[in-house]
Amino acid sequence: MANPSYTLQQSISFAQTFIQYHPLAVGTGNEPALSLANEIQNMIVNPPFCWGWNRGENSTYLTTAQTQDVTCAVTDFSFLEKVSLTGANGVVYQILDVYNNAALAKADTTAVKCNRPNAACVTSITYGTSFKLRFMPVPDAAYTINLVYQKLVTPLSTLTGATGTWAIPDQYLDIYNNLFVGEAMANVDDSRANQYRQRGVAALIAKSEGLSEMQINAFLAQYWARTSQGQYKTLRTQQGAQAGAI
Repeated sequence: MANPSYTLQQSISFAQTFIQYHPLAVGTGNEPALSLANEIQNMIVNPPFCWGWNRGENSTYLTTAQTQDVTCAVTDFSFLEKVSLTGANGVVYQILDVYNNAALAKADTTAVKCNRPNAACVTSITYGTSFKLRFMPVPDAAYTINLVYQKLVTPLSTLTGATGTWAIPDQYLDIYNNLFVGEAMANVDDSRANQYRQRGVAALIAKSEGLSEMQINAFLAQYWARTSQGQYKTLRTQQGAQAGAI
């Protein structure tokens, strides 16, 4: 997949044709365009959405017997997808219970209470620096930790160039451009705003893989809670039709 090349300025230029060229990037702060774009970009690259083009893997770190927490200095870490452990015998054991926000309690570290972990959580994080991974039960030996994670995305800070280019591949233009047009319309009280928001969110759901019905419903309920237009049921119908066509 080619590197992203579509800039925020291109999205602004496109959106302005729908809103009588109302300014969207005013002053040195280029607002509200920058904040709108970053909100959209963050929504796309945060849970429940996981993307192959934003995935990282790391097998640098080891557990220590009778030590529950491991600090991983992964500077581009955003959130965990999967964790597995490789034992000294080379056998790989997948950890099925992986949590990014739910906590695991401190556990007994005495040798007789330790075992191969079956759960892991991110217990603390400093974005751009490191995160702490906690295991349950406390590891009984040294295992290689195999991380599969989504990467941290750098916020847009300008309108063009490296810091003004969407972090999302151009193939997903129909997601973020429709969402940006929708927010631009809402900014000028255009009644068509939800129509374009709906197009963007429907494309986002249709292009996502592996989401459960519960995750889709929770995301849509949260997203449409921002409006009072009752678009949720309409979107569920259209999203399902589009997803079935892909």
